[in-house]
Formats: sequence, structure tokens, C-alpha cells
Amino acid sequence: MKEKIIFFTKAPRPGFGKSRLKNFLSQKERYDLCVQLIEENLSIIKKSGYPYEIYYDGKKEDLDFANGSKKEQRGSGLGEKMYSSIKEELENADKVLLMGSDLQGISGKLFQDAFTKLDKKDLIIAPAKDGGYGLIGMKKNWDVFSDIVYSREDVLEKILQKAESLGLEWSLLETLRDIDTLEDLVSVETNTDEIKLLGLGEYNINFLCDNSYVLRINVGSQLHLGEKQIPYEYNALREIQSSGVVPEIYEYKSRGKYLPLPFLTMEYIEGRPLDYDKDLKTAAFLLSQIHRLEPKDSSLIREEEPFQGMFDECSAMFGTYRSWQDREDYVVDFVDRFFNTAKSLGLSEKIKTPTIINTELNNRNFIIGDRNVVIDWEKPIIGEKEQDLAHFLVPTTTNWKTDKILKVHERDEFLKEYEKYNTLDHQKLGKYLVFNCLRGITWCSMAKVEYSSQTKGIINEDTLLKIDHFLSPEFLSFIERNYYEEYYGNIKTK
Repeated sequence: MKEKIIFFTKAPRPGFGKSRLKNFLSQKERYDLCVQLIEENLSIIKKSGYPYEIYYDGKKEDLDFANGSKKEQRGSGLGEKMYSSIKEELENADKVLLMGSDLQGISGKLFQDAFTKLDKKDLIIAPAKDGGYGLIGMKKNWDVFSDIVYSREDVLEKILQKAESLGLEWSLLETLRDIDTLEDLVSVETNTDEIKLLGLGEYNINFLCDNSYVLRINVGSQLHLGEKQIPYEYNALREIQSSGVVPEIYEYKSRGKYLPLPFLTMEYIEGRPLDYDKDLKTAAFLLSQIHRLEPKDSSLIREEEPFQGMFDECSAMFGTYRSWQDREDYVVDFVDRFFNTAKSLGLSEKIKTPTIINTELNNRNFIIGDRNVVIDWEKPIIGEKEQDLAHFLVPTTTNWKTDKILKVHERDEFLKEYEKYNTLDHQKLGKYLVFNCLRGITWCSMAKVEYSSQTKGIINEDTLLKIDHFLSPEFLSFIERNYYEEYYGNIKTK
């Protein structure tokens, strides 16, 4: 009996296809993924020895890289195009399989099993994990395609209902995977279907895999490290493993089989975010253990003049807002005053007590549970512990993901607990409080421009609402009154 495989595909073109990956992958990365899947699956077909025909939608020249005879798909919709393609091939073949081009799990054995089962069955289908199907085969051109709404989770169910209504005997093959989403890419990389999104941040995406470890994908770098961001973060975690208060780090890769982004894997620890009302003493202990480490032979960035470094960083971030045509004049006025105050406190002071610091501590950087740890080490540097503590305490941090602004006595109790385990320069802490408020506000100003101009790949509506709040006249007045005026006076008189 004559057997034939239909390779059913869209001709790839930059800017088209894999739309569900648009927020995570660049246009080129999505195009390269399409080409990679087509080439890999065509290679499997060729190695199987079965004759095949490429049925394409789009421009034929966009498939010049794919060897094989090509025919254009015909029909007004996906179902009609599949129906007409199978009908045409059955004119010269006894059995026909039609498969998609973006599948993972195809093999020569699968083709052999499919053709063998067609000896006794009218219809065979390889289900897809997303509720559709990746391969379908028949001996007669049965119309099981019409009136089916595709790209839904019930596609396979509807196809089988059509088969039943036509009195067809059918059989299912092993389940395949369509590569359409970021979760699909992670599942292939980790070889598990147990994938759960843990967090979608500005620069990283975290997945829980097999309920046992975390896969952390990097989509940007605040340190402007590009592809070196993940190894930088990996090395930082290795350096602070001995503190006993961070997750165990496993490995990192510059890219995966299909995932064109750098990622690392680490231990998953069950727990909840830090509660400012209940867990400040725990936070004080955890941070003291990290800050006690001596950064010998560290590969991390060292900021010799931390205040100058923070001032320059804030200036660069606020420059984005200052040059934005939709900037608010009152924001510029407030922030200019903040800059003047920070500058008057001195920028040239050298680092005196170097240690590894996180630089971005908020309540979600802590996991509180049977084991308490500090997570999210995407921007660690060699700095001073007072900088870390100030960032943790300022309103632009505590109020970021919660409604909490610490009262003076709460800050004092936290610092008192911290000093049970480590020393602290209170005057320097006050100066860092001023600079960290500036850093939080100027970051928000930059992010406001990025969100408004839609240059952010990942859009978080809650983040945008908080940015607007932090740039409001009321919040800026609060910061000026309670931090700049208070701490400026305290520092200058000492």
C-alpha cells in the first residue's frame, strides 16, 4: 500500500507567527524558533523513509531552506485547508498522515505505528498536550474538520465527536507537544509537564518545575550585562551559599534546546513573602548572616564610591523621564530638589566595610516558612550593608508590593535586632536612606516612560499603578517631608 506524509506548515517570516511568545522573545528569536522546528521535524520525516509533501501557507520563497516538494494550501480556513490537502494526496496514496510543523515528540516509530493502525482503523490521531492534535491520519477523506473552532482546548474532543457521528473507528497515538507558549519551551527544557508560573518580574520569569526546583529565565539586566546576567547571578549565589540563608543553586545555561534565553535552576523552598508586621526580626537575622560574609576574590561588581555610583544611576534613569514629552513638571521639580539634597551630602565617600549586598530587597525577596531564605539575586554587588538595609526600610520598597510604610519605632526595632548579629553605622544608614528614596523614585520615572511607550516586554498592571502612586504629588511630598528634610538635617548636624 502506498503511504504519504503531509507536512503542514506556515512559511515562516519575521514578524509573523508564535504570537503568544511576543512578550518574551524578539522577532528574530520567534522566527528562528519556527525555522528550527520545521528543519528538525522535516529531518525526522526524511530519516523515516516515508514519502512526504510540504503543504504551505504563505510565500513559497520563505521556505527555500526546506528541501522537498511543495504545494500551496487551499481553502478558506484551517479545517478546509487540511481537508483539501488530505483529499489531494489520497488520490495517489492509500494512507495519508497530516502533521503540523511546530511539534516536539515526532519519531519514525510514531509514523510506523500510525500507518499500521490505519490497517484496522478509519482514523488515527496523535493528541497534543494543549487539547488539540499534532497528527491525523486516514484512508478515506473523512470530513472531521468542518465546524471546528481551532486554537481551543476542546479541539480534539470536537474532532472525536465528529468521528463518532460519522460512524468511524478511531485510535489515539502517543501525545505530542505543540511549541506555542513559554510554558511549552520550559516543559521541553525540563522534560516535565509539571510547570507552574511562580513570578513574572521586570527582568526575570520564574517557574516551579516538578514541584521541586525553580527555573529562572532572564529577560533583561539592570546591570547592563546582557547575556552575562545569568552567570553573574549564578556566581553571586555560589558566593553566598555558605550563609545558609539562600536557596541552593544548581546550574545555568546560556540557552536551551528551543528556549533562546539564558536561565538558571535552583532549589525550590516552600513559603510565603515576608510580612512587615510579623517578620522584621527574621529579616534582620537573615540579612545579618549575608552581610557577615567577607567577599574574598569575589567576581561581583564593586562600587568604590557607592554614593557617586547611585547618584549617576539615578541621573541616568531620570534622564529618560526628563526628556519625555509627557513628563509632569511637578515631578521634575521634586526630583531636582531630591538630587540637590543628595549631592549636598557628598558623593565622593569611599566604601569602608565591603560585603555582598542584594541592593533590591523587598518583602518578596524573602521566603518565610519551615526554612527562611533570601531570594532574587539579580543585582548583587560588593557594597556596604547600610545600603542594603536602607533600601529594605524606605517607603519606595515597603510600599511597593504592600500597603505598608514602616513607622519610626518599627525601623528602630528592626535595626536593634540586626545589631545583635552585626555592627551598623547609623549616620551612614541615614545618608543611604536619602539616596535609596531617590533611586526608587527615579526608577519609577524611567519605568513610567517605558510603560507609556510600550517598550516594556512584560507589562504588569499592578506595577504601573504603583509607579503612578509613587510619582504623585502626595507621595513625593511625603518623601520630601519625612526623609529629605528629616535625614538631611540629622546628617548635616553630626
